[in-house]
Amino acid sequence: MKPKLIRISPSIVAVDYKNEEVLKESLDKIERAGANFVHLDIWDGKFVKTTSFDYKFVDKVKDLTNLLLDVHLMVEDPDSVIDKYAEAGADILTVHYEACKDVVATLKKIRSKNMVAGLALNPKTPALKIKELLSTGLIDVVVVMGVKPGSCGQQFIPGMAEKVAEIRELDRNVFIEIDGGVNIKNAKILRKMGANILVSGATVFNSKNMKKTIKQLKGRGLINNIREYFKN
Repeated sequence: MKPKLIRISPSIVAVDYKNEEVLKESLDKIERAGANFVHLDIWDGKFVKTTSFDYKFVDKVKDLTNLLLDVHLMVEDPDSVIDKYAEAGADILTVHYEACKDVVATLKKIRSKNMVAGLALNPKTPALKIKELLSTGLIDVVVVMGVKPGSCGQQFIPGMAEKVAEIRELDRNVFIEIDGGVNIKNAKILRKMGANILVSGATVFNSKNMKKTIKQLKGRGLINNIREYFKN
């Protein structure tokens, strides 16, 4: 089994990202505080009711930070925009199981663009749905939604920590990212259940001591280079 890796991916939708000064300051703060990625939620108003930003914003963020870009597509037709996000500089590109017509083909396309391939599951989608997909080795990161996708600041849904554990039992080596409702209190159990990457918005950005908060979210997980990790 590969060493345990804990990464923190603060979600930029938790700040006033449309304000360029706030955006730049927020990115600088999380980078200095020890975050590993910046999480970019793409809401299209179709797959989810709300809208956020698109690949043009991702391209802008790429120029403002040294953090890896953890791009999460909550869109109706992910295949049609994969090329655009690759060109924009996404490092991790996550699509939803529920939105893909041909999951295998989509994952292959993401990887062909030299991006880490993520597959997200809505709260109501059982872990067993991706059992066979995990055996293909095409999924680099499984993203477990801790909340209903489409808005930030929601409460963590009971049972999602156990879902993380189910996926960890199915695959001992795949990265597992938990997105939504993550805080210092539940981070400990999520790490114990097998999560490697914790997405946290309000908990990080509303913290008075961001560096301490990120350290608490990470716990004692080993810190490695994710791109090198995936090459092994």
